[in-house]
Amino acid sequence: MGLAAMIEVKSELRSALVAARAKAYADAPEAGEALVGQAAPLLSVAHGRVIAGYIPFKTEIDPRPFMRALAAKGATLCLPRTPPKGGEGAGLTFHLCDPDNPDSLEKSMWGVIEPKAHLPQVRPDVVLVPLLGFDRAGHRLGQGQGHYDRTLEALRASGPVLAVGVAFAVQEIAHIPIEPHDQRLDWIITPIEAYPIPT
Repeated sequence: MGLAAMIEVKSELRSALVAARAKAYADAPEAGEALVGQAAPLLSVAHGRVIAGYIPFKTEIDPRPFMRALAAKGATLCLPRTPPKGGEGAGLTFHLCDPDNPDSLEKSMWGVIEPKAHLPQVRPDVVLVPLLGFDRAGHRLGQGQGHYDRTLEALRASGPVLAVGVAFAVQEIAHIPIEPHDQRLDWIITPIEAYPIPT
């Protein structure tokens, strides 16, 4: 598939998946609570790990109940911060942050709630990754900015990191078209199941 065709296919998929996710969120805005019940394998290895979550944007499933459960098991939580204006080609940075403390959060130029820049920066062992769509092979479709792909590529170049896609079940599709820079997920967690991606 050529680049132009790939861009068009991904754009059409994004439109459909935005609508599907919006409906799932409208039907079950508290679905994030159910993530905890599916997360036993990940909770069992949380102790001593630095785990990056995120504050949900628009209709993204809310990972904060899962993040609280991870913290209760001994994980250290951090949150991603987007590159400053003019740094669109850079990856995310991760900062120690309590996701329930509004004094440590601010709104980015994209409208995303993120940690304040002065908070200590860390390297996560596990990254909870928001998305628009995913498939069973671990491929992910995001918003198109490439932040998570660049970030995961850089993290993986420096050592092990586990990428966990977090989504509503309806965000699964049969096949996500991929490009060379796209980074695969290692796990998927939804309100109805959690499973590792075969290597």
